[in-house]
Amino acid sequence: MRYTELPLAELLPESTLASLSAFLKDPGYCPDDGAEPCFFDIETCGLSARSAPVYMIGAVAPDALGRFVFRQWFAETPSEESALLRAFFDSLPTRVRLLHYNGTTFDIPFLRDRSRILGLPPFLGSLSLDLYTPLRRLKTLAGLPSCRQRDLEPLAGYDREDPYDGGTLIRFYSEFVGLSKFNKEAAEARYRDLARHNREDLLGLVTLCRLLPCVDIASSTVENAELARFDSDSVTLRLRMSADWPAGLTLGKPLDKLLSTKNAPAVSSLTLSGEDDGSLLLTIPILTEPAKHYYANYKDYYYLPLENRVIHKSIASHMDKAYRRAAKRDEAFEWSRGTLLPQVGDLFSPGFVYKSKDLCRLFPVRELEKHPELLIDYATGLLQLFGKRN
Repeated sequence: MRYTELPLAELLPESTLASLSAFLKDPGYCPDDGAEPCFFDIETCGLSARSAPVYMIGAVAPDALGRFVFRQWFAETPSEESALLRAFFDSLPTRVRLLHYNGTTFDIPFLRDRSRILGLPPFLGSLSLDLYTPLRRLKTLAGLPSCRQRDLEPLAGYDREDPYDGGTLIRFYSEFVGLSKFNKEAAEARYRDLARHNREDLLGLVTLCRLLPCVDIASSTVENAELARFDSDSVTLRLRMSADWPAGLTLGKPLDKLLSTKNAPAVSSLTLSGEDDGSLLLTIPILTEPAKHYYANYKDYYYLPLENRVIHKSIASHMDKAYRRAAKRDEAFEWSRGTLLPQVGDLFSPGFVYKSKDLCRLFPVRELEKHPELLIDYATGLLQLFGKRN
């Protein structure tokens, strides 16, 4: 059996290590309960634990000095599987939190079954965090075709070199075992392919920690907001956040999920996009479809049936009663004039709506430039919408 150990600092950039440290301090994911973290990933000869052995395990965990290291165990023949599993299990602290991607449905049950089949002590893994669970929301927000780890890695800034899938690696392992008997050089080439794939699975998994603040963007703090761009169809704010945001990552929230608008503008989504300088651009579509501003004091208005509008009683009191009547709640409104922006609540006034059930209210675009002191609160409200699951 082969064993490899390397300092994680030699394999990942400092920015990723900083994100890892922030993630491990986040009580929402890693409570301070004494459990030590261990990222892990297994490589198997098939999908059924009944017949397919585990031939490689990779792990990222702190060493005795608290420094994160990458470890890898490799069974050079299937007969070394028991030794491989024992070595991995023995490396785990008494209280460990296993961190993985979709390991809840594959890796952990597979290890449990193989331990039982081989007569090894039970593999528990009771404290576990599957990063797939929170990160799968990015499939919709980032417009991904699927939510495999490989799909998410580029968003987190991880550039994978390994081109192979699991099925190809099964064949490579079989070739390694056969070639080891008569062609050591060719066997070593296959080993390097196998080791690289597992290593990049682990490094990619660790890098995905950078994406977790993006999933929980609604809970991040906007530290600064300024007007970056004012176009004919959208407004863009430049934000400084409390959480790291990967450059190039773009998320969107379609307007049809937030508003009952019939005429979608050219920019049909609220979008968030990370910049190289660490800032976050929030682009907000400008709306031209007329909306309604309802008067809270509707009892102070008369409704004019012939004109289909309301006027204040102080103005209409002289009118013939045949042409006016007390306004109902849903009649006491005025139409918007000009362009609008979405907002959460009534931060800017007057507030307009398309329908009362909408997640957003609206306000005249001109109000945004008048009140730069409200930009942080405005952006904070809009970011809450990215946490909505509708």
